[in-house]
Amino acid sequence: MLWPPIAYRQRPDMRTLSDEFLDQCPVEDGFRLRGHKMSRMDVFIDAAFAFAVTMLMISFDRIPQTFEEIVLAIKGVPAFSVAVIQLVWIWRTHCQWSERFGLRTTMTVSLGTTLLIVMLVYIYPMRIMFAGMFAWMTDGYLPASFSMSSYDELRLMFIFLGSGLATLCLIFYLMYRHAVAKREFLRLSQYEHYQSETSALVWLGSIGVCLLSIALALILPPELVHFAGFGYALFSVWVPAVISYRMRSQPENSAIQD
Repeated sequence: MLWPPIAYRQRPDMRTLSDEFLDQCPVEDGFRLRGHKMSRMDVFIDAAFAFAVTMLMISFDRIPQTFEEIVLAIKGVPAFSVAVIQLVWIWRTHCQWSERFGLRTTMTVSLGTTLLIVMLVYIYPMRIMFAGMFAWMTDGYLPASFSMSSYDELRLMFIFLGSGLATLCLIFYLMYRHAVAKREFLRLSQYEHYQSETSALVWLGSIGVCLLSIALALILPPELVHFAGFGYALFSVWVPAVISYRMRSQPENSAIQD
């Protein structure tokens, strides 16, 4: 066990999932998909993400009226694409959790609502920062429509975005911790339990990566503050390292063992 267990008071009407229910659940990557039938909350979250992608597309630009405006709009495609990829990654992460566990508790609804709030608050700054990144990397060839007047403003943007990403990681950590705590109700197999703990550990360490980037934004001198974003490169080290370490002792990949 990676941490002390969380004690939950289970409602009298909450019984463990039946054999009949588990047998009819599809299996994917060793997990029974207990939530493969979408709930109203899932539909609402999917609609909110679709709306967010639409807002990313229309938030800054009007319909081009000249050839030069079309070229300028095309130059904004890389920043738009990366921002959409980020949103799809967040949506897919929540979708995978929901399919695997199908929990409809007060905590999961609260966490899902918080996820939407954070995502919608950070959607515009996220695109702005990606546009600024491409403008910096291409020496202005891919322009940014948003400008900052000082390094202190850039520093605050890194802190703001880092806080948002850390909050997202915290939400997913709490969601997997909640699923692990409900393992008896969900009747998780040893493999499902182990992999859920692994996912929680990945998200816990990801919070640390975000906090490191925030720390860099706070301590780096003004002319180097833009390098604070490179702290997120540690994701490419942390995530594979944890998964590789945990795979050494993972149980057999079977969703039907109890």
